[in-house]
Amino acid sequence: MQHLNTLWRLLSAASTIRDITQESKTYHFAVSGPVTVYLRAEYATISVTRWTRQQVDVTVRLGAPFGWRIAADQDDAGVYLVAKRRAVLGCLSNAAFDLTVPDDAYLVLKLEHGRLILDVVDATLHVSPPDRQNRLAIRQDNL
Repeated sequence: MQHLNTLWRLLSAASTIRDITQESKTYHFAVSGPVTVYLRAEYATISVTRWTRQQVDVTVRLGAPFGWRIAADQDDAGVYLVAKRRAVLGCLSNAAFDLTVPDDAYLVLKLEHGRLILDVVDATLHVSPPDRQNRLAIRQDNL
């Protein structure tokens, strides 16, 4: 029974540490008409899903949130998010961004060492190799 109690205390401590070292926040932006969504992030996983609503939702999940600086803003033309890892503490951090954007949203994603997941894609995508400025050209053909 003593071993079971010790194991229970260890699990409780691990759960508390996990809760302290992880943070999640959701941003909601109401938009009207075509909108540009700009995201600049480094060492992060970005997932993009489109929907019919005129709203941009961004859920940010941070591991070791003390290692990040995040800014979000909106104007008539678009929604803007920037996530930057702090110099020393950022090496211990990770991040995931779940973007849900309107069907007619234009995406500008400036990623450094990132991972991009496009969900619910009904098109043929042509991705060219990066040019000298590390820009990818993506062309879409509708099915």
